Amino acid sequence: MGLLRSALLLGAGAAVGYFASRRAASEPAQRTPGSALLMREHGEIALNPESQMGKFFDSPIGKPLQPYALRAVEFAARVREGMQEKEMELNAKVERQKQDLRPGSLDTWDRQMSSAEIESTNRRLAERELIEVEAEIASLEEAQKRAREQRIARDRQLGDGFFN
Repeated sequence: MGLLRSALLLGAGAAVGYFASRRAASEPAQRTPGSALLMREHGEIALNPESQMGKFFDSPIGKPLQPYALRAVEFAARVREGMQEKEMELNAKVERQKQDLRPGSLDTWDRQMSSAEIESTNRRLAERELIEVEAEIASLEEAQKRAREQRIARDRQLGDGFFN
């Protein structure tokens, strides 16, 4: 009996859902600008007094809850904005990684390159990295040389008697 009752409840729920979706499809919802929960004016968020939720928050019961609702909506908007920003950053990072072919990268599998092309690309990248490292070493050596010359010049200004 329990199985039959569950099946009947499931069937009834499916039928009600079907007829509700048919009714919604045949009668488009009348959405007016006043039915929105929030109004944005001059960068501030406020509850729309014409919406049903706005009417609730204007009632004596809902009035104390209004600041908390606005804070919750603002928080949700900030979270959504942050998520969209993070998604854009990740998409840009993935695009950069797709364009940047690194030695031993799995991206080479998607490009269907021959082993000779992969080796030449890896060699070019290694040469570019070597040039960058050599340039960095040269700039560090130059900085050390300038620092040494500055110390020697400072010592000359102090004179021989300073160190005795």
